[in-house]
Amino acid sequence: MGDWHPGIGDPTFLGWFTVAAYAATAWLCLRGFRLAAAPVPPTRKGILAARMRRRFWLVTAVILVALGINKQLDLQSLVLNLGRTLAKSEGWYESRRAVQYAFIVGVAVAGTAAVAALLWLFRRGGAWVRLAQFGLVTLCTFVIVRAASFHHVDMMLGKDIGFFRLNHVLELGGIALIAVGAVGEGARH
Repeated sequence: MGDWHPGIGDPTFLGWFTVAAYAATAWLCLRGFRLAAAPVPPTRKGILAARMRRRFWLVTAVILVALGINKQLDLQSLVLNLGRTLAKSEGWYESRRAVQYAFIVGVAVAGTAAVAALLWLFRRGGAWVRLAQFGLVTLCTFVIVRAASFHHVDMMLGKDIGFFRLNHVLELGGIALIAVGAVGEGARH
């Protein structure tokens, strides 16, 4: 498993704060899921919109829980180490750049397709869902860019902006937009 070992991936204050933000926002999304079940206008359109909002908040909560777990377990490093081990044992380590590029393009395409599908599926969710969708797109874009782990991208994300690094601003900013959307969803009921 190379350099990866089970344990805490980011034991800093901001690492734990980010995990807490993922957990709290997932809870807010579950609350939005529950509240979106409140009585709706008995029209077909009202019922469908409520179902869409409920599904959106549930899917978003699941995504946030998964990202929060990954934040501390650093599972992408495990995947990278397994890939490196496989490349060496199969004799294509010297050609790994082409494989890395194909993998990153594949992840980016799959991620973009998933985000586009979510945006389309939940397009009638209302203003709070749209705000949370923007946060989810920001967060997923950050995760995909971070997973690419190119040296110059890592340097850019490591730039300090006051007390925070750019990667904290992007990650926590996406989480905050989702949280505001979830709170707004709760306030509408």
